[in-house]
Amino acid sequence: MQKTEKSVDRETLYNEVWTEPVVVVAPRYGLSDVGLAKICRSLAIPLPSRGYWAKVKAGRIMRRVPLPELKVPWSVPTRLVKLPTEQLAGREATRKRATRVRKETALVPLPEAASAPHPLVLAASRRLRKRHGWTESSPLRSAPNEVLNLSVTKGALDRALAITDSLVKVLVKHGFAFEIDVENRVTRIKWLETGTTMEFSLTEHVPRTQHVVTPAEERAQKRYWNRSRLDSSMSYPQIPRYDFRPTGILTIQVGRWPSKSWKDTPKTQLERRLGEVAGGIVTLAQETHAKEQEEERRKAAHRRAVDQYEFLTTRRANEIRRFEQLETQVSNWEQAARLRAYAEVAEQRARAFGQITGELEDWLAWVRAKADWLDPLVLVSDSILDAPEPKRPLGY
Repeated sequence: MQKTEKSVDRETLYNEVWTEPVVVVAPRYGLSDVGLAKICRSLAIPLPSRGYWAKVKAGRIMRRVPLPELKVPWSVPTRLVKLPTEQLAGREATRKRATRVRKETALVPLPEAASAPHPLVLAASRRLRKRHGWTESSPLRSAPNEVLNLSVTKGALDRALAITDSLVKVLVKHGFAFEIDVENRVTRIKWLETGTTMEFSLTEHVPRTQHVVTPAEERAQKRYWNRSRLDSSMSYPQIPRYDFRPTGILTIQVGRWPSKSWKDTPKTQLERRLGEVAGGIVTLAQETHAKEQEEERRKAAHRRAVDQYEFLTTRRANEIRRFEQLETQVSNWEQAARLRAYAEVAEQRARAFGQITGELEDWLAWVRAKADWLDPLVLVSDSILDAPEPKRPLGY
């Protein structure tokens, strides 16, 4: 989330929540009304009571609950910052779109009134209605690497397909697409406007209990032990470890982080909440897109920080290397000067005592040549010291 320069203070937040309802103030900070109310309580900011705004709308003059003083002597930051104008505009547009989708989403039609199913739903129906190819350890039918990610029992399959068909059709109408990720065995809802994708699944709650061996299964076991010694072709009777109880309670799960789910309740089944589900998916797509943008901004900032760090460390290393080279050159220059001075003194002393010989002159020339080789200001090479290091012969 891109933030402004500073967070609002406690007093400002108090004035906001007493000027407008929390449900209006919260989106400015990228929060839900429940989330903002929780932050207000943590900061000891009182909130209007239930019915307060209805009375204000009716024309009554209401009294504010005063903002209590905190025990700490310093100002407590709220850490809340308002979203930029463009983000607020995007959220408002998404809210309006979700409301429109919610209103336009019809209930699941009766079988006799239903239109032709969406191709993805039709493919899922054909695959999940097959009699064979299902694991015996669970009554759930699911093939997420082939068709839409539904995981339900045979008895709930018609309901699951009808709900999914209505949901797919309304979301496709409003700029979404359903895709099957074969490799990862998931179904994704793609918001075509931004490219944002969210995982989708519809599952049935099927509790399991430890299987209790029945008398018939006990007799089958005994028959196997009695006859298997004589007939090796007999197979051990298949006795399940668990018993499963289909409930018909369906849950729609969309997204990972953030995510949202909708579930059958004793009062209202998913068929009657499809508008809420479709609108919620639109809102979730916007939240997911905003999170992806924030993550990309964070990664870009991290890349810039890494690039700056590498630039500074490389520059520092190069500077140290250059300075070390300079110190070496100065040291060599000083040593060359000492060698020349030494050769000069040795020559003067030898002349003073009449000891100049051919051998001494060769030695003095050698010393001065090494001084020139060592001096960084004299560009000469040494035939011995600059030659490649001799290679050791094999077996030496």
